[in-house]
Amino acid sequence: MNAQFPQGWALLIGVALVLSGCRSLQVPIGALVAPAEPSLALLKPPLTVTWRRDAEAAPGLAFETGRILFVTNRKGDIHALELPEGRRRGVLDVGRDLMGQPVVHQTLLLVPVPLEEGAVIGYDLYQRRIVWRHLGEGVEAGLWQAGMLVYVADRRGQVYALEGVTGQVRWQQSPETIGLEGVRSRPVIAQGVLIVADKRGRIVGLDTAHGSLRWQQAGAGPVYADLLPVGDRVLVSTTRGRLLAIAAQTGALLWTQTWPDTSVHLTTPAVVGNQAYVAGGDGSVCAIDLKTGKRLWSWQGPAAIVAAPVAVPELELLYVGDLDGTLYALDLHNGAVRWKLEDLGDVLHLTRTASGLVVLCRPRHIYLLQSTHETLAASP
Repeated sequence: MNAQFPQGWALLIGVALVLSGCRSLQVPIGALVAPAEPSLALLKPPLTVTWRRDAEAAPGLAFETGRILFVTNRKGDIHALELPEGRRRGVLDVGRDLMGQPVVHQTLLLVPVPLEEGAVIGYDLYQRRIVWRHLGEGVEAGLWQAGMLVYVADRRGQVYALEGVTGQVRWQQSPETIGLEGVRSRPVIAQGVLIVADKRGRIVGLDTAHGSLRWQQAGAGPVYADLLPVGDRVLVSTTRGRLLAIAAQTGALLWTQTWPDTSVHLTTPAVVGNQAYVAGGDGSVCAIDLKTGKRLWSWQGPAAIVAAPVAVPELELLYVGDLDGTLYALDLHNGAVRWKLEDLGDVLHLTRTASGLVVLCRPRHIYLLQSTHETLAASP
């Protein structure tokens, strides 16, 4: 069901969501336009903290659109910070822990909401208002945008495509038809196929235009980390110490890399050239050959890693952060530690931006790290 705003009870819901506690989010006109090409000097270690901001709760995910950094937290907020200064541009409160990554479509922030009858909202970042809301099962997985459509997989296992501008349903597939039981991992598109994995380890490939089932693959193990499309395949990280490569067109299993400890939760990989880099809850980081699945090197850290690594191939570096609060720069070729920074707080998420490396840490901190600053800026 799709509800348009403003109208009757729908308006009341929109007001409650957006203006709870007089909190709202509005970005300057033009702020969603891509910034100038970033300087690699900003990412060259040693890095120091340029500024720190308060996320008001344990942070979840961060992503950059234009000059705006969006950060979700575990109580249902999306913070907007303008880069590079970290100036606050407001907070959107959707009322509950946000698990999946939103996307920006034109001027709209599209947000997956895990609430009952929540599903997805479309919020205009320039006009500071909800313009549409799709009602249905809550959505724990991130959204995937391609062209004019956004693809959604909900916690019951239903998959559908929405028009990004209006929120109208283009097509939908029921769990009974495609065999999914609940999705936490963001769907992805690879070679024109929409690929979705559920919490049981079932993976399906769907036609992007109509949602028809093209293939099924079972037995991967529970999938919570986001899938990663790479050329003609998709990489699937499981909570059972397995990394799989699946052919996008057919669903055929190309290779599997298995960790000795089958209880290890693996992160979404980072990919550079013909190598994938994946970290795990056992503190390990491994380089895997994309074609063969062969393990090329391994590095063992002292604490669990839950944040997906960030590669900077131009500097031949891989940044990883652990739950002991340490950020490492590893050599892409052999895993050797080239630099580290301690005492940040439990590292939950890393993302590379045009302004430097963003690090989200427990209990509630957002850091911007650069190689050209030495002091901690005061919060504006």
